[in-house]
Amino acid sequence: MVEEYRLKKRLCMQMKKIIYLCIVCLLLATPLKAQLSLAVSNFNSKKYDKAKEKIDACLENDELKNDSRMWFYRGQIYTAIAQNDTKRYGALKEANPDAIYVAYEAYRKSMDLEPQKTGYYIPALRAQQRNLHPVAINEGVELYREGKVESSLKAFELAQETNRRSLLPFIYGGDVARELNQDDKYESSLVAIQNIAVGAFEILLSNEELEKLQNSEEKKIRLEREKAKYAASLMFLYRKTKQYEKGVEAVDKALQEFPEDTTLRAMQVEFYVATNKLEEAIVKMEEAIKKNPRVSGNYINLGIIYEKAGKPAKAEEAYSKCLLVEPGNFNANYNLGVLAYNQAASLTSEVDKQTLPDYIKNGKKKEKGAVKAFEKALPYFEKLNIQKPNDDRILKPLSNIYKYLSSQAKEGNKVYKEKYDAIQKVLKGG
Repeated sequence: MVEEYRLKKRLCMQMKKIIYLCIVCLLLATPLKAQLSLAVSNFNSKKYDKAKEKIDACLENDELKNDSRMWFYRGQIYTAIAQNDTKRYGALKEANPDAIYVAYEAYRKSMDLEPQKTGYYIPALRAQQRNLHPVAINEGVELYREGKVESSLKAFELAQETNRRSLLPFIYGGDVARELNQDDKYESSLVAIQNIAVGAFEILLSNEELEKLQNSEEKKIRLEREKAKYAASLMFLYRKTKQYEKGVEAVDKALQEFPEDTTLRAMQVEFYVATNKLEEAIVKMEEAIKKNPRVSGNYINLGIIYEKAGKPAKAEEAYSKCLLVEPGNFNANYNLGVLAYNQAASLTSEVDKQTLPDYIKNGKKKEKGAVKAFEKALPYFEKLNIQKPNDDRILKPLSNIYKYLSSQAKEGNKVYKEKYDAIQKVLKGG
C-alpha cells in the first residue's frame, strides 16, 4: 500500500510538471500569434509604425511564416508605408526606402502559400494591382525627378511586374532604360507594350485631343497610330542592335495588327533584305498589295526588294504601278529616275574605261544607250525638281543629265546647256 501511494504521488507530480510546461509554452506562443492581430488592428487604424513593429515580430514565429494572411497584411502594411508621405509618417517612409519591394515579396509569398488559389491568393493579387502598382509608378517618377535614374528604373520594373496590362510603367521604364543604354530592358518594355490592348493608349492623349475625335472609329484609328509608334521603336532598336532575325518575327507580328503602316512595312523590307530572305519578302509584299492595292508604299517596298534581288525590270514595273495609284509619289518618281540614271552612268563609266580600239568597236553604241537612259530619267527628276526645288538629291543628278545631253543629244543641246548652267548657279549658291 505504501509503495502504491508513493507511485501515485510521483505520477501526480509529473503530470503537474507537464501541465505547467504546456501552460508556459502556450503563454510564450500566444503573444507571438497576437502580434498578427495587433498588426492588423494598427493597420486598420492607420498606425503604420506600430503595425510595422507587430508584423515584423510575426517573422519570429514559424507557424505564422506559413500563414498567407500574415504575408498579405505584411504587404498591405509596407505598401502603406511606401505610400504615406504625411508629416507623422514621413520618417517611417524614409527609414524604409525598400518598402515597395518588401510589400511585393510579401504579396508573392501570400500567393505562393495558396497553391489552390483560394484564401488570400485573390486579395494579394488585387492588392498588388490596385494598391502597390500605382505606388511603384509614383515612386519611379519621384526617383527620376531626384536624379536617381537607376533606382527609378527599378521601381518601374516592379510596377511592370505588379500589372502586366498597365501601359505607363512599360513606357516610363522603357524610356529610362533607353537613357541608361540598357537595350535589353528597353527591348523588354517595347515587347510588352505590343501585348497591351490598344484601348490602353488613350491615357497618352490629352483631353483636348480626345474631345476632337468625332466617333469611335476615329478614336480607334488614332489609338492604333499611337501604338504603332512603339512597334516602330522596337524595329528601330532591332536595327540598331542588328538583331535582324528578331526584327523579321516582330515586324511580321506588328503588321498583322497594323497592315497599312508604311514605317513597319519599310522595316519589314529592311529586315528581310538583311537576312537575305528576298523571295519571302517578295511573296509577303505581293500578298499585301493583293489585300490592299491602294497602299502606294507597298509598291515602293516591292520595287526596293526587286532591286536588291537584281531584278531592275521588275522593280521598274512595281514603281510604275505605284504611280498609277499615286502619280505624285516622290519615292516612285525618284526611284524610277535613279534606275534609268544608274543605267546611263554605268554605260558612261564603261566608255571612260575603254581603250581606243574598244571605243571604235562599241563606244558610240554605248554612248547612244547612255543618252537614251538619261532621257528616260530626265522627266522624273524634272518633275521632282518642281515638287522639291533646291534639293541636292535632285539637282546633282539633274545637273549631270543636262551636262551629258548638252554634248551628246541629237537635239536640244543649247537648252540643256542653259539648264545645266542654271542648276550650277543654284548648287554654288549663286
